[in-house]
Amino acid sequence: MGPTDEQRQATSQDTVWSPDWTINQIPDEVLLEIFDSYRQAIDSYDRQWRWKCIWFSLAHVCRKWRAVVFASASRLDLGIPVGPDKPRHIKTILSGSLPILVNYRCRYRDITGSALWRMRAALKHHDRVRGISFEGSGANFDKFIKATNFPFPLLESLSLRLRYGDKQKLPDTFLRGPDLSDLHLQRLKLMRVSLTSISGFLLSATALIHLTLLIDTAFAPSSETSLLACLQGMPSLRHLKLTISSRLPSQPSTPKDIVPLSKLSSFRYVGHSVFLDTLMAGLSAPSLRHVGIRFFGRMWLPTVHFPRFINEMKERYHAVHVSFQTRVFRLSLLTQSECISRCEPRFNLGPFLRRSPVSIIRMSAALSMKFTTVEELRFALDGTYDNVFENFITWRRFLQQFPSVKGLKAIRTKGADNYHIARILNQDHGNPDELSFLPVLEEIDLGEKPIDESQCRSQLAAFEPFVSARQQAGRPVNVFFRP
Repeated sequence: MGPTDEQRQATSQDTVWSPDWTINQIPDEVLLEIFDSYRQAIDSYDRQWRWKCIWFSLAHVCRKWRAVVFASASRLDLGIPVGPDKPRHIKTILSGSLPILVNYRCRYRDITGSALWRMRAALKHHDRVRGISFEGSGANFDKFIKATNFPFPLLESLSLRLRYGDKQKLPDTFLRGPDLSDLHLQRLKLMRVSLTSISGFLLSATALIHLTLLIDTAFAPSSETSLLACLQGMPSLRHLKLTISSRLPSQPSTPKDIVPLSKLSSFRYVGHSVFLDTLMAGLSAPSLRHVGIRFFGRMWLPTVHFPRFINEMKERYHAVHVSFQTRVFRLSLLTQSECISRCEPRFNLGPFLRRSPVSIIRMSAALSMKFTTVEELRFALDGTYDNVFENFITWRRFLQQFPSVKGLKAIRTKGADNYHIARILNQDHGNPDELSFLPVLEEIDLGEKPIDESQCRSQLAAFEPFVSARQQAGRPVNVFFRP
């Protein structure tokens, strides 16, 4: 039985454009999923989606799309920005229902006239303001504080940046009003502030998920414990970024209790190691996955509490990546999935001065428990690393921290070679305890094969004493170049 005339017509219509098959036939819920997926893929999200409002392009396609967009304002994180420059739609903004995003970054100009009127008018809509970003000091800051002496029940994001040297204190009524209403902030960024000026405000921000602090002034003796007291009231905190610009930390005082941050998954720190170690003495974050630490002076100074903090992390690491540049080196820990996918490591330390053997030893001691399960060790070398391994005893002690390493991998660029690594491995050749050094090592990957065949043979020959000793002991090690 052949197809009917109706079926033939439908088949013919399917092969050409037809008004019966348009994007208008997509259900609203599917459109919403598409829009939300597009939103989440935006680079520079805050700047593009929130402040530049590129979601306007979706709302301007047709009535159907506009209806879906505005009916899902919360899901799509919609908001209308108000700043010192006059927008064309200011009256629509203040009379509409969409959330308001106040964006006043006036570092070098006064907020006066119509710019001041817009800021005050926007902040009067306490129940619509979702985000505030303010940068300024002096008279501008005073005007801003006076306009925010009210509760903002929908406020989720706040970013404040002051000028260096300013000592502005956030009053108790800031964003809370005379009745000191509860804050509902989820994202908080405070830049160039002193801890004493913000500690009261931090104590009231108990719903935070993201916290970024750049603390500019020298610390009082109780600063570490004050910050810990603030963090103790943030059980939902997932991301913490802390920068301490002072190079003269106070005499540290060890906290008596440990503050558990069970949901904290990301921690970034820039500053003096003394303050970090004291902070670690009072913190526990077993769910940490993203870690980035950089010390002033690029030196790893003595740490007492940092090892305990790191060892409590549940994450298991498969590889260690040590990268050498002109004057510094960095160290990264990689999970099994990161090694396979070749994505950027989530655990990074450094840069540190590469000619400082003390830093290398202290760093390896602090991370020794994490090193014990690592199965792969990578060295990224370039041609400017002259004598980076000149202190063979130091690097020998560093490698002794890896009893489970099965593979060494050299990543060479700019004419670097592998002779120094060979000299480290051959250093204790003939020593009775030699087999306790990298005891389960199976292979050494020397990177891409040199074009010069004699250079290839020469570098392989440099590893021969180590390879022969392991072969005689029944623990063969394969040394090779990648084609």
